[in-house]
Amino acid sequence: MIIVSDLSAANTSKKPPYLRISRLTKKFGEFVALDDISLEVNDGEFVCFLGPSGCGKTTFLRAIAGLDIQTSGTVHQADIDISALPPSERDFGIVFQSYALFPNLTVEKNIAFGLENQKLSRADIKKRVDELLELVGLPEQEKKYPSQLSGGQQQRIALARAIATSPGLLLLDEPLSALDAKVRVYLRQEVKALQQKLAVTTVMVTHDQEEALTMADRIVVMNQGVIDQIGTPIEIYREPKTLFVA
Repeated sequence: MIIVSDLSAANTSKKPPYLRISRLTKKFGEFVALDDISLEVNDGEFVCFLGPSGCGKTTFLRAIAGLDIQTSGTVHQADIDISALPPSERDFGIVFQSYALFPNLTVEKNIAFGLENQKLSRADIKKRVDELLELVGLPEQEKKYPSQLSGGQQQRIALARAIATSPGLLLLDEPLSALDAKVRVYLRQEVKALQQKLAVTTVMVTHDQEEALTMADRIVVMNQGVIDQIGTPIEIYREPKTLFVA
């Protein structure tokens, strides 16, 4: 049984959108990966991009992060045009499918990586790392190395690292797909609860329909570089507008 999320309150906000994508196009040679995509994401909203491999969802996420600069179109975050900014000058944290933890660094050093670049004191960094380990349910694990942790624990550490600097935007690229089914179901609830607690605007990419339906405030269904439908989980589940969405 799928319990469909109906957390659409963020969609009724009268505040200006936190993230505004306007006519975004990305080409690789003659191949059009993203075709004139426009979207607004509200402050604190959890939006899932859902679609099969090759539909353009990861390319879209990378364009938001500045990892793949769009061919045309604009990206605004908090009313600032970030379209041409390098990733280092954008305000986001990101979690990858492969965790991307530094294998030669302890858990503590992995989480502290971004904080050290902010030139905080060692005491402040230690305090923040301890807070984050408590937040993701892994206290007293700071001296371990990634290889000593399970896949689920590694992904929690990756999440802690992504939110360590309190970014305005959290990007999740298939964050649960490498985990086994039981861990995946558990972490869906954990990630959603954490996102709500922090009220951080979140964009997640997934090919898993159940994952999107249970976690998102809104779902963006993508197919061959275009958006087929945008709606709440209830709308996508009950009122698909195309055969592809159905």
